[in-house]
Amino acid sequence: MAGDAAVVNVPKMTFMKTESEYNMKSIRFLLLTITTMFIVIAGLMIVLGNSVYCHYHDFTFFYESAKVGRFMTPSILCVFLGLALMLISIFGFFGSLKQSTCMVNMYAAILILVFIFKLVIVILAFTMDTDKILRYVDVPVWNYNDPEIQAEVDFLQGSLGCCGSDSYLDYIGMEYKNNQSTVVVTKQLDNDIVSIVLPATCCVNTAEEFCSRMWSAGCKNALVNAIVQNATVIGVLGVSVMFINLLGIIFALLLARCIRKMKSVKALMLWKIKENMIMERQAEEMHKKEQETVYIEPQVSSTA
Repeated sequence: MAGDAAVVNVPKMTFMKTESEYNMKSIRFLLLTITTMFIVIAGLMIVLGNSVYCHYHDFTFFYESAKVGRFMTPSILCVFLGLALMLISIFGFFGSLKQSTCMVNMYAAILILVFIFKLVIVILAFTMDTDKILRYVDVPVWNYNDPEIQAEVDFLQGSLGCCGSDSYLDYIGMEYKNNQSTVVVTKQLDNDIVSIVLPATCCVNTAEEFCSRMWSAGCKNALVNAIVQNATVIGVLGVSVMFINLLGIIFALLLARCIRKMKSVKALMLWKIKENMIMERQAEEMHKKEQETVYIEPQVSSTA
């Protein structure tokens, strides 16, 4: 009877094992897919941050805090976050392949910390105070005769389409050297028509001697607007990554739960197999003893 019971229980144990493996493989496939997306997104974040940094790196000359190493631009944050995300994703990828409960749980915990960090970055990106940034930006047009400052200011004005620190009025009364390229602009100030000599980069067409169209915006505001626009792009990217990050956390926790359940089912099955083997062995020993036992009927003595 014990052997029959064991045979009946075997199909049920096999079905439980197949169902658990199927669930675990499905969740692991989804987690590996999301982790691969993390690696791709991390690479894109590094490329995006690096391209923005390279494009606007020359503008760090005008960040007072950058000169002492206290200014962290959104592009630098994007690069560092992309590198961290790539390392974490590779760690989670191998943890999923090896079906390690410890590595998958650690991967989920790190993703939770990254999610919180991204949330803070996104909030800061969307709530960036332009007035506060303006206090850190300085465009020293009054030192325009310095060759280094002249090169930086000309590059800024030509790239962002601006003129002066606050406006073109910052150049009123400035004396230029003979080797400096300048243009003449006629403007009406206080009901008087005045001619102002400006750097050639303040004019839309730098080849003109008398500028007919000039950039009217100040470079401080233009530079701050460029920083805010970059922060907004990075913030939108951060929101998208946060959504995928949340899915990664959910599937990592589900995979860890499935791995634990699978290991528990395997341990239970091994225990039941050993128990059945012991019971069968005991049944066989009892059967052998019954066969070896010889029953001798007692002799009945008859009396006359």
